[in-house]
Amino acid sequence: EDEHLLVVNKPPGWNTHAPAPHAGEGIYDWLRHREPRWADLAILHRLDKETSGVLVFGKTPLANKSLTEQFAQRHVTKRYVLASDQPLPSAELTVRSRIARAGERYVSLPVSSPRGELAETRFSARSQKLGVSSQELEAEPLTGRTHQIRVHAAASGFPILGDRLYGGTPAARVFLHAEEITFTH
Repeated sequence: EDEHLLVVNKPPGWNTHAPAPHAGEGIYDWLRHREPRWADLAILHRLDKETSGVLVFGKTPLANKSLTEQFAQRHVTKRYVLASDQPLPSAELTVRSRIARAGERYVSLPVSSPRGELAETRFSARSQKLGVSSQELEAEPLTGRTHQIRVHAAASGFPILGDRLYGGTPAARVFLHAEEITFTH
C-alpha cells in the first residue's frame, strides 16, 4: 500500500466485490469497511471468484484515472499461472477468438462471428509436471474479457484443473492464479 494504491493477494473463493446487493461481501466491500483510509477504494480490475492472486485498488482520483487509461490503451500486462492435466499442444500458443455469454458460461467463437467480444490470450508451458499428471502453464491475456483465460484454455483442449464449468478435471479449487500485473505507477 502507498498513498495511491492498495495491492491485495486475493484468496480463491472470494468475490472481488459483492455479486448482488444482498449477497455476502466481496474483498472490496470487506476492505472498505475495515479501514477509514480505504472507504473510497476503486476497483481497477477484477478476478473471478475462483481465481486467486493480485488485485489493484485505487485510492486517489489520480491513480484511478491513470490506471483506467493504461488498461484502455492496453499498457497493463498481466501474467497468470494455471494447472491443467491436459497437454498444451505446443510450447507456446496464442488463442484469438470472440467470447460471448451463453447462460452462466462463456463460449469461444470464430473471430469472424458477429457475436461476442474480441479476446486474445498467449499461453506457454512453464513446467512439465506439477504432480502425477499436471502441468504448469503461463497465460498472458492480451485483452480483458470475463472468463477469458478459462474459455480459451478449455476451447484449446487444456481446461484448467478444477474448473468444472469449462470441463476441467475436479480438484480442490480452480488452479488459476493472477501472479503479476505490470503498469506505470
